[in-house]
Amino acid sequence: MTQTCPACSAAIDTSEAEPLTLIGCPSCGQETRVQRTFDHFEVVETLGAGGMGTVYKARDTRLDRFVALKLLRRDLSSEKDHASRFQREARIAGSVDHPNVIRIFSSGTDHGQFYVVMELVDRGSLDDLIEERKQLPEEQVLESGIQVAKGLRAAHEQGLIHRDVKPANILFVDEHIAKIGDFGLAGVAGETSQRETEI
Repeated sequence: MTQTCPACSAAIDTSEAEPLTLIGCPSCGQETRVQRTFDHFEVVETLGAGGMGTVYKARDTRLDRFVALKLLRRDLSSEKDHASRFQREARIAGSVDHPNVIRIFSSGTDHGQFYVVMELVDRGSLDDLIEERKQLPEEQVLESGIQVAKGLRAAHEQGLIHRDVKPANILFVDEHIAKIGDFGLAGVAGETSQRETEI
């Protein structure tokens, strides 16, 4: 993967760089942002990063809409066993159709990395809300908790156990609608650990 330097037109090798990071031109030193497209999803903005990878806002160039694209860490993506399990879990998670679960549209592998394409819910997470307001009204907490529980129940009916329910994975469509995200993937990541020591 290469990009052309906007200053001197030299080729810049971006194959090892993460999307949207700044990389220096080997010829003139000018920094340029790494542009990356995964299949037909063009990375636009970084939304967040976690232990398993990074979530980006991306444009679906076929349907001309914005989506959330979760790009898994290279070390997880490169292991064949991990990749096939992530693919399987993404397919199962994609079968969950509930208003309080973030929809998964598709998944795939490009540039040697596994990705999942999801519904874009960009009004912030419960984590963000707690940080911003410090204390939330009881009614809002109960409303959100009930919605998340309904989403978890719908996923459980499809055989999915979340295993990573936390404020950062509870996202808001607006003030009244909460959605739980990151289904299935956390379960796969934990499969390598000692199951008998887990609750």
